[in-house]
Amino acid sequence: MPFDLQQLATLRAIAFDVDGVLTDGTLIWSTAGDESKRFSFTDIMGISLLRRLDLKLALISGEPSPLVDRYAEKMHIPFVVKGTRDKAAALRDFTVKFDIPLEQTCFFGDDVNDLAAMEIAGLCACPCDAAAEVLAHVAELGYVSPLPGGHGAVRSFADAILAARKLSGRDVFQLRPPE
Repeated sequence: MPFDLQQLATLRAIAFDVDGVLTDGTLIWSTAGDESKRFSFTDIMGISLLRRLDLKLALISGEPSPLVDRYAEKMHIPFVVKGTRDKAAALRDFTVKFDIPLEQTCFFGDDVNDLAAMEIAGLCACPCDAAAEVLAHVAELGYVSPLPGGHGAVRSFADAILAARKLSGRDVFQLRPPE
């Protein structure tokens, strides 16, 4: 079934991969072995707007990085799975925990290890620089951001959801975020 903009208006939950979606996929190690990742404030605002719409959010990452937990804490994202090879099972657990049907859930990923979760979600999304197999899958069935991962892809998706709901970012930003 092809992508329908109305799906954005009825979406209740979104699970995000981290590396390549919320970051540009770059991993930096210091000489002391410390790891760092670059997150965009543009995407941080996108997450804030989605929270204000009372969408349930999750981070589902194949990496076991403590930076995923730190990001989730900062952004008040209540469901985090990291170091997983089975993102589809993690997505199912997320929807069960919040009693949301998979049909009203989106998985936003960028690489082949995200495809199983994308295939069971009601909607899928990816940045424009996703892997070729992901782009091919999402082009027909979901939302392809015009922006690359870590450079506003999530914000563009948030803006598309707002537009589908006939809302402005300014109006939504005035709403108090859920606890």
